[in-house]
Amino acid sequence: MLKKELPQIILLHVLVAMFLGFLYVTKNQYMFLIVNVTLALIPFDISLAIKHIKNNWIAGLLGLVWLAFYPNTMYMITDFIYLSAIGTNIQTAYQYAHYSILALGIFSGVLFGLGSATLVFERFVRNPDFSIQVLFYGVLSFMSAVGIYLGRYKRLNTTDLVTNFHGTLVAIKQSVTPDMLAFVFCMVLVQLFLFAVFQIMKER
Repeated sequence: MLKKELPQIILLHVLVAMFLGFLYVTKNQYMFLIVNVTLALIPFDISLAIKHIKNNWIAGLLGLVWLAFYPNTMYMITDFIYLSAIGTNIQTAYQYAHYSILALGIFSGVLFGLGSATLVFERFVRNPDFSIQVLFYGVLSFMSAVGIYLGRYKRLNTTDLVTNFHGTLVAIKQSVTPDMLAFVFCMVLVQLFLFAVFQIMKER
């Protein structure tokens, strides 16, 4: 199965490398996408490994690593705030190009998230019913939304879980405010909608 999928996996990484290379060479307004897209690709690659590893214990440990990196994918939805760097009244060739670059980076990250979550779910859950799917994607969306909030507004990242675990827990506790809960609620709804559309289209 892996040999059959390998050409597509390689092509995907070539396309991502081309996009990142383009960002690096052009030195445009959205250089941060080099880091963000790379971080979004990591959980997708981990999910591919999880899919093909037969040992459940190893797959489970990788699943925890995947979960730690997963919010980096949906985090990219919030990168639309950087549209202000070129202005929201898009009327020039410069703005067209930069809007396209930003949109391409964001949509790539989100697709990596949707794809990786599906691979992980299908690896660990055999013949799931609808309620199990809702539970899995609901919990994942909630955890991801909290991670997105911490990353966007508290500037925490995945590595802080290892380098400053206690400090990260304190930051999470202090972050629980009405604004945070409103943000998390909205992001959960957005992610669940995306998951629903993705699953429906995948099964057609």
